[in-house]
Amino acid sequence: MTDANELLAREAEDILSRNPFFKGLEPFYLRDFIAKAEKRSYPPRTQIISEGDPGDSIYFILSGKAVVTLYGEEGREIVVAVLKEGDIFGEMSIIDDLPRSANVESTTPLDCMVLTKTAFLEYLSRHHKVYMRFFAYLTARLREATRKIGGLALLDVCGRIAHTLIGMSKTSGALREKIVSIERPTHEELAAMIGSSREVVSRALKKMSVEGYIKIEKKRILLYR
Repeated sequence: MTDANELLAREAEDILSRNPFFKGLEPFYLRDFIAKAEKRSYPPRTQIISEGDPGDSIYFILSGKAVVTLYGEEGREIVVAVLKEGDIFGEMSIIDDLPRSANVESTTPLDCMVLTKTAFLEYLSRHHKVYMRFFAYLTARLREATRKIGGLALLDVCGRIAHTLIGMSKTSGALREKIVSIERPTHEELAAMIGSSREVVSRALKKMSVEGYIKIEKKRILLYR
């Protein structure tokens, strides 16, 4: 292995060791994974997966962000999810052999470790612990989809925004109050995620801020629960 390849492997191992699939596992799980994978880099606004394409690879994000989108009948874009370091995409077609169900586009420079379907399934067959974590991940995704559908169907705009922000959040244990801290999405991103318009979202955020439900900072939104 060349020095450059060794450096790449060490960097990938350091990042992936924090991924829920591999956290706490012995190093050989990661090393075997990295040996089968290929690192790929994408500039912003790159269409990585297109709805309807064959699904032949799975992607583990090392750094950067991407969005999962669908298009309505009138061409309106709907953001299904925002992906970041530690997330994966492309897993559904790996399991069911059906075409891609959505589009994935990078929004920042994006680095991924990519495995072909054959390599990933062979890896799972050799490593039972990761196999079980993979299906736990799929179950969690299904639960989140159910939660999101319920929220979008039953809540008003402010409720849908709060519901979406909670879904994006990690509660900070360092804060005394019960506050959810979220990396601030743009108004366009929030609108696409709840099926509304930028103008409606802007008004709703202002209302929620005035009424004390949220605090909008430069890079984050604090949601008071």
